[in-house]
Amino acid sequence: MMPQQTSLPTHLITGLLGSGKTTTLRQLLHQKPEHERWGIIINEFGEVDIDAATLQSQGSNDAVVSVSGGCICCSAQYGLTQAINQLLAESATNVITRLFIEPTGLGHPAKIIDTLTQSSFVRPLSLQPILCVITPQQLTPLRWQKSSVMRDLVTLSDIILLNKTDLSSADEQNIALELLQNGYPAKTQVKPTQQGWISLAEILNLEQNTDNKNRYRFTLSNSFEGFRVHQKQTTQRSKAIESSLPGVRQCLIQVVSDTSELSSIGWIFHSKIQFNRIKLKSFFTTMAPFLNRGKGLLKTGNEWQLINWSDEHLSFEDIAWRQDSRLELLFNDTIDPQKQSLKHHKDIENQLLRCISKTE
Repeated sequence: MMPQQTSLPTHLITGLLGSGKTTTLRQLLHQKPEHERWGIIINEFGEVDIDAATLQSQGSNDAVVSVSGGCICCSAQYGLTQAINQLLAESATNVITRLFIEPTGLGHPAKIIDTLTQSSFVRPLSLQPILCVITPQQLTPLRWQKSSVMRDLVTLSDIILLNKTDLSSADEQNIALELLQNGYPAKTQVKPTQQGWISLAEILNLEQNTDNKNRYRFTLSNSFEGFRVHQKQTTQRSKAIESSLPGVRQCLIQVVSDTSELSSIGWIFHSKIQFNRIKLKSFFTTMAPFLNRGKGLLKTGNEWQLINWSDEHLSFEDIAWRQDSRLELLFNDTIDPQKQSLKHHKDIENQLLRCISKTE
């Protein structure tokens, strides 16, 4: 019987062109423990392997492979799978302890994540928290609005390296930080830096405190903090509850301390849970008299969508997201007593269950 292979920690370093991804990778290489051997895959958009050659010139025993001739999120996606398998096969006798992948800054990273998590490799991969390198000059409101690539890079990342702060003004940095904090989900792991610097210890610490069951902290109170402006100032208390819905990793509710009235509820589902868009519309129509606000990241079909309910209007927007499905509902503070029963979490879950179309 063959011994079971341990999974290979795999790190994805994303970012726009010129953000400093390769510089960050070089900084990490300088911090590599002596007993480790890393595998590095660089995606060169053109045919000349400049970045890979730069890393190879550092003279270590690490395995550096270049995937050129296209972005590994699309035209060279098959090349990424081949490159990983080739690298692992050639390193059978000199085992790689950690894998780093740097895609080109021109493509969408979601398909790369799909490749890493769904493809078969010579050795199983374990995708670690994703690092996105971006600069304040790049992270502007106008570019955020126009660039779906930028939004996807930020959305899919676990930690943001806000690089080249020495070349940006305080106003530029504040605007960039505000964009990150006002996104959904808000980015709480943001590190302003220069020269692409981040300590390897920080990355490994994030890795150790992050598991596959809950890649993101569930911050229901923080998520709804900006929504409460239309509600009375009341004392809220939060608690985790058992959910009757399939695939729920965590369910939190908030209740008014004085009355125990349900104020908000939120769920995090396993990524395999799939929702039906038409039935979701019906769900929000039913819940509309009770809702003040609603937001979600839900898998509908093969993709994820940002669900936004506000001012009696429900919208769907495609979003790069691969970790889980999640939904949060904030309720009105004044409800018709005859309809109050629909604000019990069990009744809400019975309504939401009808929207789930796939659990495997």
